[in-house]
Amino acid sequence: MSSRFKLFTFIFSLFCIPVLSQAQTRSIISNLANPAIGMSALFLGQAAPDLNTPGANGPSFQEAELSVISTVDPLWTLAGNFTFNASTGVAEEAYAITDSIPSIQFKVGEFRALFGKHGTLHTHAFPFIQAPIIMSNTIGEEGFKNAGMEASWMTPLPWYCELTAGGYAPIANDATGAANHPLNFNSPSHDNIPYLAHLKNLFDVDDDTTLELGASDLTGMGDDGLHHAVYGADFTLRNVPLQKSNQAGWILQSEYLKKVSYTTGVYNQETDGWYASFQNRLGQEWWAGVRVEEAFNAVADVNVNPTDTYLAGHVQRASANIAWLPSEFSEMKLEYGIARNDSNQVDNRVMLQFNYIIGFHPPHAY
Repeated sequence: MSSRFKLFTFIFSLFCIPVLSQAQTRSIISNLANPAIGMSALFLGQAAPDLNTPGANGPSFQEAELSVISTVDPLWTLAGNFTFNASTGVAEEAYAITDSIPSIQFKVGEFRALFGKHGTLHTHAFPFIQAPIIMSNTIGEEGFKNAGMEASWMTPLPWYCELTAGGYAPIANDATGAANHPLNFNSPSHDNIPYLAHLKNLFDVDDDTTLELGASDLTGMGDDGLHHAVYGADFTLRNVPLQKSNQAGWILQSEYLKKVSYTTGVYNQETDGWYASFQNRLGQEWWAGVRVEEAFNAVADVNVNPTDTYLAGHVQRASANIAWLPSEFSEMKLEYGIARNDSNQVDNRVMLQFNYIIGFHPPHAY
């Protein structure tokens, strides 16, 4: 080795290596200090001639949601969703996820429980502007959300079969408040830990079509001394062509939910209902959908006079919409819905929703 080469190596190690090391450190710090951030915003224009409720007609701000996510270390990822709503204030999710255990995903924090299909969706991801009636009468319009822990196990069965178990903090019924919890899980008993069990199965029908079958159970103890539970079953048939997947395809989905309360020798079915929907992709930028639904002993926005007593009853609703998505970050959805209860009250609505997303947004579950 020549003396000139030795001199060059010495100078490089003396000056350049520390500079490269500092640059790499700054890069790591920069990535850790700047998690992926995104925001979504929903705006709605509505005409509801059968409703006398203030604010039922005209433009409105639905919500804005701020999302952050970043890797904590090789084991954990931390995510947060903070929703700002004019009527309910601020709602939040903050949770950590790890996949470090083979075939198992562990989740801890405050988040939406993995119950059914529609109950896992944020508002901006609803396929129809209005949530199904049975949702707000069982687990909440946006699903059951509370502090807890969940573990999902990918079973070794020859098809996609995932089993999830979760436990959550006790919570009181707050169906009309910011928390939107229609369930009474507020027993003072020291052993009251509301728990969830969820089963998800996926089967390949052909190269373009998958069939999903799911079942859910959410159970806890109320401060009335009764056990309260919601049971659900869901069915989804999804067609995504291998070729031109962004221009064609369809989704057929149905879900049934039932809320009950029981104790020794006593069983009470409080409410149950279902919905079925079909969405069809008309092209790269267009979707169209129809949905029918029915709920028993349920309450919906069909009260013509807001001073009337909101009595639960049999409610039916049909909805149709068309959505234009000029990009992955914006959507305009026009929807018509008509609902009727067993008191022959009718609710006709025409809605136009604007949905915008900026920055990073985590992908939705398949």
